Amino acid sequence: MNFSDKAAEIATMNSTPLVSVIVPNYRHEKYLEKRLSTIINQTHSNIEIILLDDGSPDKSEEVLTAFASACEKVVGLYVNNSNSGLPIKQWIKGVSLAKGDFIWIAESDDEAEPELITTLLSILKGNPSVGMAYCDSEIIDESSQIIARYDYSSHHYSDDGLWKQDFFMKGRDFVTDYMAYRNVIPNVSAVLFNASVLKKNLRECDFKYCADWALYNRILLSHDIAFTCIPLNKFRKHVQTTRWHNKKSYAIELREKFTLLKSLRSAVGLNKGAQSNINSSLSFIFSNRHKFKRVEYLCSQIAALDNSLITELYIFGANDIAERAVETSLAMNVKPIVIDTFKAGQIFKGIEVLPLNLNSFNAASAVVICSLSYQQPMQAILENCGFEGLVLRV
Repeated sequence: MNFSDKAAEIATMNSTPLVSVIVPNYRHEKYLEKRLSTIINQTHSNIEIILLDDGSPDKSEEVLTAFASACEKVVGLYVNNSNSGLPIKQWIKGVSLAKGDFIWIAESDDEAEPELITTLLSILKGNPSVGMAYCDSEIIDESSQIIARYDYSSHHYSDDGLWKQDFFMKGRDFVTDYMAYRNVIPNVSAVLFNASVLKKNLRECDFKYCADWALYNRILLSHDIAFTCIPLNKFRKHVQTTRWHNKKSYAIELREKFTLLKSLRSAVGLNKGAQSNINSSLSFIFSNRHKFKRVEYLCSQIAALDNSLITELYIFGANDIAERAVETSLAMNVKPIVIDTFKAGQIFKGIEVLPLNLNSFNAASAVVICSLSYQQPMQAILENCGFEGLVLRV
């Protein structure tokens, strides 16, 4: 490249916004190389990269150090001697160092399509009221194989195909109609933030599992949101991303949800619709506060089955409860059949999800109903088809 070409490149970069890419890492040595490659291969080239490691016990620091030495876009590598215990602390540290007009917090175990920054940046630049824009996500496994698109559905609301198309929405409406029930932003890797908005709303938080949800709510109560249905983010799902580690972790997440929703109830003021949605969400969480115990009991029932008396084991429903049921089955060297008409064709825990076929069941089958909200309708479906085999319910 000659001097005139270099000058033209610098001028082009200066005319486009600087995006700060923050990479918070903990114990993701095996995914780092692929993750970092998806960052440096972004089509938007005017970026600075801030690397953070939260006291990883593996060789993450070596991988990050080598990358920092080889990549001129890395402006800093910061390594903690011990783990902080709260991912939000790493976010705060990285954002405090960021000099960009926009910020992408690229989780260290995820991946991205090359156009992620370019696409989300064009949305933010054209819509000043938008504080954060995000894209659809594909779920990938530990081997980077796509297993599903992110599932936004919920029995609490009807999205009417909302996430099947691009949209802009008032942030407060998005919070009260959707975020009041669940965090419908899959993970932070799918989001590009307006830097000034993020810095204004990011703060210390004791939440271990719901800190991102609380942050999004704060931003969206005063700024709009935008979404593109193009799946530019690849959200990796593996053992470290599950919330079913133990009874303690489940209880912590439950308490955080209660605290978050009660705080949100105060923030939305006298809006009756918003208050009603939040109260409904709180009621649902309270009614399912023993979910972990019930799921563990279900798994103990599965583990106690006499395999010699069962021709097929069906997992009815593909959700977080079903994940535990499938794991228990596989530990017994039994490969179950997962059925869920709405998710048919997806890969669930390495198993292709099949649509409901009422002719598939026989008297020697066992069916595990994996739902808290739809147990009765699912039971009725089995009864209507004359199924007389064993039914296990959570």
